[in-house]
Amino acid sequence: MRAILKQTSWLFFAQVLTRAIGFFYIIYLARILGVSDFGLYIVALAYFSILSSVADFGFNRFLIREVAIDKSKAPELLWNIVMLRLTLTSILFAIFSIILYLLDPDKMRVSLILLATLAILPQSVAFAFDAIFVAKQKLQFSAAALFVSSLFTTLAGLYLVGNGFGPLGAVNALIVGQVAYVTILIIFLYRHQSLVLSRVHLTVIKKIIIGSLPYGLLSVLGLLYFRIDAILLSYMKGSFETGIYGAAFKFLEAVTFIPSAFSLALLPVLARLHESSVKDVKRLYFNSFKVMLVLGLVVWLGYVLILPEIIKAVLPNYLSSIGAIRILSLAIPFMLIHVPAVSVLLSTDKFLKQVLILSVLALVFNIAANLIFIPQFGFIAASWVTVASEVLSFVIFFLFVKNRILDKVR
Repeated sequence: MRAILKQTSWLFFAQVLTRAIGFFYIIYLARILGVSDFGLYIVALAYFSILSSVADFGFNRFLIREVAIDKSKAPELLWNIVMLRLTLTSILFAIFSIILYLLDPDKMRVSLILLATLAILPQSVAFAFDAIFVAKQKLQFSAAALFVSSLFTTLAGLYLVGNGFGPLGAVNALIVGQVAYVTILIIFLYRHQSLVLSRVHLTVIKKIIIGSLPYGLLSVLGLLYFRIDAILLSYMKGSFETGIYGAAFKFLEAVTFIPSAFSLALLPVLARLHESSVKDVKRLYFNSFKVMLVLGLVVWLGYVLILPEIIKAVLPNYLSSIGAIRILSLAIPFMLIHVPAVSVLLSTDKFLKQVLILSVLALVFNIAANLIFIPQFGFIAASWVTVASEVLSFVIFFLFVKNRILDKVR
């Protein structure tokens, strides 16, 4: 547990810095862009996140798991995954270009979405390189690269938006940040003699696709689950309500670095423990659960007490988002205590089919509830649906882990 917390601390402190930068950057964008243009930016980011997940298609989790078990596989898997990602991203861009231009009448929204999609090209390579450091438990390099990416995105955004480029400038800044991300990771890999070239083989690609498929489906389901509300809100209620909800939700995203960093540190350790000691998996689960519960309650308290006052002071045009902020804050503890169960299940390939089914159920609930309630209640409905979805996800995954793993270990 101490080793995991040590590794987590690297990402934690980097994420604290990047989220702090991002916090003030979002406030800046919300003030300068205005509610409607900020809403367009939020929709472009939502598409970026979902398509990024599709382009990843579980390759990262597969790469981390395989390299954590056998480090000699790293070069071969890395370059085959890079090629797969670049190919998949290019195909996605072509498909979405055609679909959006044919079906979406808002050409500014289409342009922003497609521009954001271009940022996935450098990001797809960066994620593959980053997975090598995660698998080898050298998260200090992941942390540094993440900070550099956030810093370049923010600086570019301040310059472009400040010079009147509006939401187009904000999305272009996203591309700048992803280019910086992949560049710094290449430098790190080169300096640590991990940038070893390998040939691309169809047999290896086939193995990667088969091994990554469950993770890929889960990743896409997870991003749809987390982002679909902003997209539905945009098409059903317009950019203004999306901007109000987006402001509240972006602040909620600011705390997701805690479960994200912890999960990244847990994954390679759990992958090895599944091979050697299921009893230690149970012990690690409960220790992790306690840590996440305490953090979740502390973060929730700070979120609900401090953030509304910040909105009142610096974002008077977004006062309507305070109601959404107070509702969304209820999801924070469940988001954090959900992490240990998911990490336990995804660190082995024994339960991927069941996890996939549970994830589909959670997503269906999320989409159905949003479709039912958003037309009448708008962003308030989207906020409550997010909370209900987090509670549901925690309950079903906890019960599954308890019945299939924890109760079988004495």
